[in-house]
Amino acid sequence: MDWYVIDAVGVAYERTKRCLFEPFDLWKWVKLAMILMLIGGGSGHGGNSFNSFNSFSDTDTYPAYGPDHDPGYDSEFDPFDLIEDAASAVSSSAVLAIIALIFLLVIVFMYISSVMEFVLVESLVSNNVKFWEYTRRFLGKGFHLFLIRIATLLLSLLVLAVIVLPFIFINGMPSGDHLWLSLIGGIMMIVFLLIVFVLIASVLGSFIGMSIPVAMYRNIGVVSAILEVLRKFKLDWQQIIVYWVGRAVLGIIVGIVALIAVMLALLVTLIPFLILDLIVYFLLSLVLSGSEWIVLVPLVLVEVILFIIAMALVSMPFGAFLKYHMLSFMEKWYPEAGIPFGQGIDINIEQAAVSST
Repeated sequence: MDWYVIDAVGVAYERTKRCLFEPFDLWKWVKLAMILMLIGGGSGHGGNSFNSFNSFSDTDTYPAYGPDHDPGYDSEFDPFDLIEDAASAVSSSAVLAIIALIFLLVIVFMYISSVMEFVLVESLVSNNVKFWEYTRRFLGKGFHLFLIRIATLLLSLLVLAVIVLPFIFINGMPSGDHLWLSLIGGIMMIVFLLIVFVLIASVLGSFIGMSIPVAMYRNIGVVSAILEVLRKFKLDWQQIIVYWVGRAVLGIIVGIVALIAVMLALLVTLIPFLILDLIVYFLLSLVLSGSEWIVLVPLVLVEVILFIIAMALVSMPFGAFLKYHMLSFMEKWYPEAGIPFGQGIDINIEQAAVSST
């Protein structure tokens, strides 16, 4: 029995090489890197320190006086307390506004990420990156994927909550002299819950990822595509189980190689930047004594932007390879999806085969 997850490795490598190096196109690299960054884009927390203006009527605030005491007639009353409480209220409102803004940005980036999933698949399959055209084309399907991802996230959190509740109940019971046993058990339970949560999210994410090319090339809704993938899974679940194991191993290997490449790129870019900053600093210190930051801050900001771009370009081929691997697996496991490799990335191979005959 052939395992498609293994066969797809060589095919994905050839397609990645053909897409990125035959010929090499820097602008294509930049666009693919931007797409992958938008796919991976994307929590914040805050407290509420709001103090009520009605706290002046609280006898706990003025324990030396009765409940009818009016602090407004106190000779020691400080009117700046009103300003302090007002500032505290404004600060709390600002914190809430920032949290709401962060939440809104997360939602927006989740939608953008969902659209970019379709843009990436079409770009790799067709071997032609048309960023804005593909974005406009898949706004609708991206929105449906976005809603499904929100529902999946809520479902995963619900499952996690159901698992956590018994642990909270047990942990709330008095432990007596066995506190250390409770701590060890709590740590083990947390690790177990994290593993369960990651597995559930990975399985759901895998089915959703496989449904994207099905929805695109069979021209059906994302929900219908997920149901199609699940039906195929019932018929041929062995390939998917092996696929999950193989992808985990492949992800570790690719992650290690990508880390090495990124670290090398880090050294290549960081060392020249540091040397440049030192030279500029010493030159400026001779001219602008004490005001070097006026030039250094914009220079460092530009270097950070260039550094992020360089890291994105270096890591992009690994993301493209993993996506090609998934698509190549789908081509074998679910040929009914009709992924048109022959009209895009594989067209040169077919033309060469025809010409040779």
